[in-house]
Amino acid sequence: MAPLLLMVRLHHNRDRLLALVPGSLLALCFAGPGSAQQLPEFERRVLDAEFQGGYGVDFADIDGDGLPDVVAWATNPGQLAWFRNPGWDKYAISTTMGGNIDSATLDIDGDGDLDLALAHDFSLGNSTGGGIIHWLENPGDPATNQEWQAHYIDEIPTSHRLLWADVNGDGRQELVNLPIIGVGATAPLYDVGLQLKSYPIPEDLSVESWNGVVLDRSLELSHGIARVDWDGDGREDLLTASLGGVDLFQLATDGQAVAKTRLGAGMQEGERPSLGSSEVDVGSLPGGGRFVAAVEPWHGNQVVVYTGAELPWERTEIDDRIAGGHGLVTADLNNDGVGEIIAGGRGEPYQLAVYQYDEGSDRWRRTDLDDAVAVSGLAAADVDGDGDIDLAAIGSASRNVVFYRNGER
Repeated sequence: MAPLLLMVRLHHNRDRLLALVPGSLLALCFAGPGSAQQLPEFERRVLDAEFQGGYGVDFADIDGDGLPDVVAWATNPGQLAWFRNPGWDKYAISTTMGGNIDSATLDIDGDGDLDLALAHDFSLGNSTGGGIIHWLENPGDPATNQEWQAHYIDEIPTSHRLLWADVNGDGRQELVNLPIIGVGATAPLYDVGLQLKSYPIPEDLSVESWNGVVLDRSLELSHGIARVDWDGDGREDLLTASLGGVDLFQLATDGQAVAKTRLGAGMQEGERPSLGSSEVDVGSLPGGGRFVAAVEPWHGNQVVVYTGAELPWERTEIDDRIAGGHGLVTADLNNDGVGEIIAGGRGEPYQLAVYQYDEGSDRWRRTDLDDAVAVSGLAAADVDGDGDIDLAAIGSASRNVVFYRNGER
């Protein structure tokens, strides 16, 4: 009876109560019946209970001690900070940037510590200005120096998603920038193609801006992107989620797009902009197969899975209860070689769920992980080096940054 009583009280003081719940009790409270295989327990820890405007979260070893830290950013009011593993003390990276929408870490200057590319000055209502990208130089003592030096890269209105990927197969990482809409696009149609662009790191980092290559101009309202070596050729490919659905981009050695393959059209029953796909990632199936997971439509309520060999891939809706879907990652949480889907939304009721594939029934089963985070962003990584994938979430309306430690049963 105690867990049931706790579930009722969670809605009154969620963060304070859940922060005190040990992993075993958390699993007992939230585990759904009839799980295909046993999922691990997760110990929930609130790193920040007053993180206003939270939008994105990532894992990265900011202080170079071998332990991935948590990086979190907020759009309005602007905030960019990191939480030091294992004590999770909070430190600023920048106090001057606003409209922060995405970041991606890499040792840009080759000095041995992780720097950070940041897309900021974001506004969906301004498709003709803003969208600035800087790289922020790790000072080497990030716990002491909490205002990293900013260096200009480029600006494309509504720059929205950043990642590092070796898209041209030269053994070096390029910065990939995916704006959410095209220049001049307006609601509700957003019917202007956007610039999917990549930037090789210049040899001379003192240049005024980075030269980029436009990979594609055909996408409209693209909200999600993921990298994957789709064909095992050592060159990283890109998956995007847009109004048109889920697309695979495979690139040539000169950085130009040589193939755009539409794996699926997404949810196309409705009116713009509530169409297509919003988040995307790829995971492993039993026997060496793979699936593509997506949230649909844009900011939608559905979690879907694409599988197959013939185009278009078969689309299977596995859930329609996510409110304002805004976060999705895939990860093998129980080390069985099969990927789980972790997804959540910003709307009420708040929910973060894990979807697990059951080969016997050919079904995906949902286990609720948290009902106290308005999921705006998610990240997955092995944070403590124990071989298990841990999770982090950032909540917008719930104003929290939450770490979920994967524990053994």
